[in-house]
Amino acid sequence: MLTAEVDELYREIGRGIRRLRTRRQPRLSQEALAGVVGLSRASIANIERGHHRVQLHVLYDIAHALDVQPHDLLPHSDRQDSPTMVPEDLSKELNPRERVAVDRLLKSIPTREPSHGKS
Repeated sequence: MLTAEVDELYREIGRGIRRLRTRRQPRLSQEALAGVVGLSRASIANIERGHHRVQLHVLYDIAHALDVQPHDLLPHSDRQDSPTMVPEDLSKELNPRERVAVDRLLKSIPTREPSHGKS
C-alpha cells in the first residue's frame, strides 16, 4: 500500500470508531472510551482523526467497549460511509452490534428490479 492509502485506511478506522461511539445509546464520550481502553482522551481523539495508528490490541479493546466486533471498525468496500438501511425509529432501539448485524443482513438481500410488463 502507498503511504496515502495507509493514511486513508487509518482515517477510515477513526471515522468508524467515532461514528459508533457517538451513535451508541447512551453516547460514549472520548474520555469515557479512553478510560475503558486505558488510553488518554487525546489518544482517542488522534485515533478518530487518523493521526494515530491504532494498535491491534487497542482496536480489540475499543470494539469491546463499543459492543461490536473488531472487524466492524475496519472499512469495507461495500459500506464506505453508506447510510444505514435501518429506519431511524428502529435504529434508535438497537445497540451498535445489533444495528451492524441488521444492516449487514439487509445489504445481503438481493434487490429486485421492478417488473414493468405483464407476467
